[in-house]
Amino acid sequence: MSAAQITASSGITSVKLGSRKGELAKIADRQKRTVHSLVIEAVDRYIDQTRERMKYEAQAIRSYENYQATGQHVTLDELQEWADSLNTPSPKTLPLCHK
Repeated sequence: MSAAQITASSGITSVKLGSRKGELAKIADRQKRTVHSLVIEAVDRYIDQTRERMKYEAQAIRSYENYQATGQHVTLDELQEWADSLNTPSPKTLPLCHK
């Protein structure tokens, strides 16, 4: 097993923060937290945001592929008209896909 594999399996990763470490230390001190906890929180948020973006992009690709295959769509004007009606006394029904 290589040193990189041993480190990865142990859950330890080294990150050179440079001048960021001082800023993180100030923030951690003000929040009565550790730099480690701030870094873990930031990494967790990055992972969550990246996963959500990847799901969104995959859905967009599937939607485009479906449009390419079927021609079914709703125009921007149709969708905007529906959205604009939502805060009115008589909201319109969601427009149906068409060719």
